[in-house]
This record gives sequence, C-alpha cells and structure tokens, in this order.
Amino acid sequence: MKTLTVRTTIGTDRQLTISLPGDVAPGPAEIVIVVNPVGAGGDLIARGWTQAEAADARARLKSFAADWEAPGMDAYDAI
Repeated sequence: MKTLTVRTTIGTDRQLTISLPGDVAPGPAEIVIVVNPVGAGGDLIARGWTQAEAADARARLKSFAADWEAPGMDAYDAI
C-alpha cells in the first residue's frame, strides 16, 4: 500500500488527472479519494463550534496527546 498526498485546485469541470510515481506497479488497485477543503482546516468556529465546546473537546482529548504525538504517528496525517 502506498499513501500519496496531492494538493490541487478543483475546476468547474470537476475533472482530475493524477500522475502516479514510477514505483506504483501496474495492475488492479483500489484508489480512495478524500476531498478535504483546504480552507476549512481546523477552524472550529467556522464549523459552528462555540469556544466552550472547543475547550471541552480539548480537555476530553488531552489524555490522547502523548500517544498522538509519539514518533511514527505523523503517518496518520497523510490519511
């Protein structure tokens, strides 16, 4: 399995062509596309959260911080 991150601008025709690296073998493959609008990012207020809700979520997730920031976990950022 190979994980690729491609940043592009989606045009009005909604067509996308991706050139794959040479080390991707020809043959059957499963391609998963996740569309994550870059502008949305982590702006919780734009997503309708209040500051109190954000603070509460941060406090509840604090116990996961050490595991999430452990070496090797950055591989999940590409997913």
